[in-house]
Amino acid sequence: MKTVRKLAAVVLVGAMALSMAACKKSAKKVSVDEFKKACEEVGLTVENLGGGGGMKEAWGCENSDGSLEVTYCIVEDKADAKKQFEQYTSMEDQLKEAGADVKVSGTRMEATMDGKYMFAVLADDMFVNIMASDADSAETAKMIVEKLGI
Repeated sequence: MKTVRKLAAVVLVGAMALSMAACKKSAKKVSVDEFKKACEEVGLTVENLGGGGGMKEAWGCENSDGSLEVTYCIVEDKADAKKQFEQYTSMEDQLKEAGADVKVSGTRMEATMDGKYMFAVLADDMFVNIMASDADSAETAKMIVEKLGI
């Protein structure tokens, strides 16, 4: 995954997270095996991104053209996971001003705008984020969220 794409994803997801308004269902923690299975069922290959830098483990995948990126992390400190999630949700107002449909709860953020889709979820020490930059990838991203039940 390219650094520029990662930065853009963080900014967009953060912005979308802030504009999300009403998801009351609390997030459930999923295992890395559940994450891998869900991603593989939609045709993605999951790779181990390693650990370090506060991460116990990190896994990720993207489609062939890079229009869909999915990341799963288990952090060493739950406070770090919360901070990471709060970075996404801190841009809610900006996303709404840009025309995004954003839904944010204490543990879940989902945003859509012009065929793009962003999703982030926090459950205990687990953080998952998904970025899709076109309508086809957005549909795949939503299937992953559904398969994971998050």
